[in-house]
Amino acid sequence: MLLLGLALTPAIAHASGLELATEWSWYRDGGRIVNGTVVIGIFVWLVVKFGGPILRKRTEDIAYKLNELELARSKAEVALKEYESKLALITDEGEKIKQEAIEEAEIIKKKIIALAEEDAKKIVAKAAEQINIQKESAKTELRRQAANAAIALAKEVLQKNIGLEDQKAILANYLSEMEKVR
Repeated sequence: MLLLGLALTPAIAHASGLELATEWSWYRDGGRIVNGTVVIGIFVWLVVKFGGPILRKRTEDIAYKLNELELARSKAEVALKEYESKLALITDEGEKIKQEAIEEAEIIKKKIIALAEEDAKKIVAKAAEQINIQKESAKTELRRQAANAAIALAKEVLQKNIGLEDQKAILANYLSEMEKVR
């Protein structure tokens, strides 16, 4: 940068209206060099004196922030691993709970089916019992009706075939049988 400044100095001086020197003059050119060196030295001294601590402080701040960020990153990675492991455990536990619920539902289903089958058997048995009761009742009613019809028919036949004297003999015989039984 210093060399660039030195190289451009004649062009800048000519552009500002100063005439260009064709020969070297210690007074003129040496003064410019000393003046430029002093200005550059002061600039360098100011940069080193004030800029160095500022840049050093900035460098320390950046290093501190980088360390903090690295610590935060490490903590975040640890937390991420912890959360991932917890998530895996929760997922496994959820699957286990789901499987237990399926197994329990299957047991309940089997119990319900068994109870339904048992109830169906009871209903069928009760219906069969009702059918047998109705059948016996029908048989009894049929026998009663048949007996009544037979008695009516026998009465009619007896009335036609047995006379008054036969009836008295049968009645006397019946009464004497009853007397023996008593």
